[in-house]
Amino acid sequence: MADRSDAVSAFLKLACDRWRSAETFETPQRAEAKTDLQFANLVQWDPIIKTARESAGKFALVIDQIGEPLRQLIGQQRQARPAIQVSPVDSGADLDTAEVYQQFIKHTENTGHAKPARDEAFKYAANCGWGYYRLLLEWEYDQANAPMGPELFDQCIKYQAIEDPFTVYDDPATPIHAQWTRRFALVTEDIPKEEFTRRWPTAIATNVDAFAATGVNMPEWFPETSVKVADYFYVDYEEQPEVVQLKTGVVVLADQVPAGAEIVQRRTPVIRKVKLAKISGAEILEGNDDKTAGRDWPGQYIPLIRIHGESLVVEGKRTLRGVVRAMRDLGRAYNFEVSELLGELTSSPKSKVLMPNGAQKGHEDQWKRSTAEVFPYLLYEPQILTTAGGIVQTPEPKVAHFTDSEKIQALVVAIQQIKADLRSVTGWYDSTDPNRRNSDQSGRAILARKESQNEGAVNYKENYAEGLLVEALFQLDLIPKVYGRPGRILRLIGDEGDDVPPVTVGGSWKKKSTKDEGIFAWGAGRYDVAVSIGASYLTRRQEATDQGLELMKILQPQQAAVIAPVVVSNMDIPGSKELAKTLKRTLPPELQDEQEQPQIPPEVQQQLQQAQQIIDMLTKELDAKNDLIEKDQLKIDSTERIKLAELRMQYDTTMARLASQEQIAAMNNEVKVRLEELKLRGQAALAEVDAMEARLTQRSEQDHARGMAGASAGHEAEMAERQAAMTPPDGAGV
Repeated sequence: MADRSDAVSAFLKLACDRWRSAETFETPQRAEAKTDLQFANLVQWDPIIKTARESAGKFALVIDQIGEPLRQLIGQQRQARPAIQVSPVDSGADLDTAEVYQQFIKHTENTGHAKPARDEAFKYAANCGWGYYRLLLEWEYDQANAPMGPELFDQCIKYQAIEDPFTVYDDPATPIHAQWTRRFALVTEDIPKEEFTRRWPTAIATNVDAFAATGVNMPEWFPETSVKVADYFYVDYEEQPEVVQLKTGVVVLADQVPAGAEIVQRRTPVIRKVKLAKISGAEILEGNDDKTAGRDWPGQYIPLIRIHGESLVVEGKRTLRGVVRAMRDLGRAYNFEVSELLGELTSSPKSKVLMPNGAQKGHEDQWKRSTAEVFPYLLYEPQILTTAGGIVQTPEPKVAHFTDSEKIQALVVAIQQIKADLRSVTGWYDSTDPNRRNSDQSGRAILARKESQNEGAVNYKENYAEGLLVEALFQLDLIPKVYGRPGRILRLIGDEGDDVPPVTVGGSWKKKSTKDEGIFAWGAGRYDVAVSIGASYLTRRQEATDQGLELMKILQPQQAAVIAPVVVSNMDIPGSKELAKTLKRTLPPELQDEQEQPQIPPEVQQQLQQAQQIIDMLTKELDAKNDLIEKDQLKIDSTERIKLAELRMQYDTTMARLASQEQIAAMNNEVKVRLEELKLRGQAALAEVDAMEARLTQRSEQDHARGMAGASAGHEAEMAERQAAMTPPDGAGV
């Protein structure tokens, strides 16, 4: 028991010492940052000066001149839509898994409420110099709808906005551009004592009890009405067995080096293990099983992300500041000058009329009403005085001015100069500035001025992107460990916010790049991340639509039709997606995405594969038959050519000798009949594939016999005709 008590005491002492070191290191920085936040909260007068002015009856106005530049800078960040991109690094990684990482991070951003957490951190970075947000783990299912299965213990990554950056005590030794090297961090919270007692009924809740238990006075941890509780992250470093690299390039354990082998270099690997404990100043509220230390955190990095504004190191001390700090003096000066101007205008007496005593006699009512009414003229009674020199008329009434116009003019000039200095410090483009009334009137000039203003905020946007890069690194480390259960379904979201088919860990998966089927697993490959901060998605869609329409004007109609669905899908009109799909369906099949083709059920795919195998077998058999037909066709063609040549010779001989047109027509008909008969017989021979060889031989012999018989009959007829022509008719003389 004593060992456990000593372990807890040592653990808490180290945690409190680290908290104190972080607080001491940041004390000057926190004082300036709190003044910045007070100034942005319109508390812009020094309390002593303000009290003195109010006691003297003077104005102490607050005319906010920094709110609009701040809102513009924060508005630019909120309109931007950052994109985290994942790419493979080594041979164990691949493009398809990198795409799953990227699309799953997009899903985590949406369901984990990343935007408000990031926006809150950037708001404080712009105001006072830095802000924080964190990643945490929550149960996927609450107790009301949790399934009774392995899903009951599924966790998911969530984002938590940190509304007060002064509740975070960060490791002072962490480089500003290497947050992944953070050794410890404390995120504190002041919990009312009633709530604290409800959550931890047996825990120490007062400073008196804490002093009795630890012997240490802790007023910072135990105020009057609350208890300070901290999520204490810290890193334990575990050394692994030493490894060496031999001259041959082989890496082995140091105690397994072969005799005589030459060692090139040595290394003792160190593994980071992040722990998390919830503590008060006097005890460990939540941690490992016996509450002597923290519990294991799945990742190797402390899940705390800092967004910073401008950073400078002066005399070895880091200074972080936002937009407000450079404007505080000018803001105070502006408030002072405006207050003085208003005081001068209100405290100076109004113009008075000087007249001799008694000049208003008889017109008292008109003069009394002249301060509220306008008269075309005022009457007065001239006064006559009798002096030693004679009778003298008194001077006429005249107006006397008591306001110091030169002082008022000087105040107005000072106010205008301060406003110009404020615009110069912030780079804020004020379209209402009267000095720009005759300039920046063209659209190009206004856009150039706004672009210049955007360039002045680039450092804040770059630092914001750097924080998101750290977050993406933490995500890559956490995702395989939190979402690695076989059978867990991963919801994915595309770059444009469109839904992507989910992937199941350990389930079948088809890679897009290679079309290979496989089993999805996060794998052991290394991946790299990059972050782009551009215009908002709506702005990019509008730009894409405008440029797409301009491009369609210079393309050929066929080319314009190809990109028309993409241009229409980017239009901000109702039904643009459906219209784009309709246009895409009119494109040729080779230009349509495979994803848009209807999915074939597995049983139908199997039937199609069997049918394809049958078709392939029949195709081979048909090819063999075609080869046989071609060989037999050569024989038929040779026989037909011989018979046709003989008939052509007989035809030409007969045509040369016959004089009768009827005989010529008869011969032509006979030849056509013979040719048609041969063609029909050839076609019939092609149809009878199985018995082709025997039947073709028989037909060839029949055709030859018929041809010879026809030729013989034609020759006998010709000889008979010649004989008849040579025999004279009966009764003719010799």
